[in-house]
Amino acid sequence: MDAMRWTPAPVSEAMTDEAMQTAADTAHALLDRATDAYMSLLGAVLGNGTHHMVASANTPHGDVTESQELTVIGDDVVINEAESVRLCAVIAASMVGRARGALVVRTFSPDGSESVRGWEVRNFWLRPLTARAIRNAYSFHPETGAPLAPERGVEYRQAERVPRPEADASSESTGRTAPRDNRPPNRRN
Repeated sequence: MDAMRWTPAPVSEAMTDEAMQTAADTAHALLDRATDAYMSLLGAVLGNGTHHMVASANTPHGDVTESQELTVIGDDVVINEAESVRLCAVIAASMVGRARGALVVRTFSPDGSESVRGWEVRNFWLRPLTARAIRNAYSFHPETGAPLAPERGVEYRQAERVPRPEADASSESTGRTAPRDNRPPNRRN
């Protein structure tokens, strides 16, 4: 992900170099956080099978959506790196200001079963959606709002909690500038 650096275009001539550097540092920190969430999802949550992932962000500048398909077989992951980078960028965009976002994963398991899970992006991390919330999201046509019949053979599942990396407990040791989580420990995730 280090190949993915972003420097914002100046909003006006009055924008200082310091303000541009601060914006770039913030963007890089959010990309780091999004990458951490993505890697935790891959490493601890998805499991064996083929996974079709769709990340979407609703930002003040418009909506953005990216998708990726990957396969997990034991400890091996078959992945398209460019798609991963774009997916992480959408997750990071969901973490900015008034943006909202989500990640939906449709899993085709080796046993032939099919399931759908989802996470919303909230407080700089992926938060699990309930089976009911994800089923409701699939109950309406996204453009017309017309009700849709449930898909046959698809299980809408409660999403798992995405663990935070161990190093995230101490942002000083990681050298990252990600926003600090000041909530009490019992209110996190």
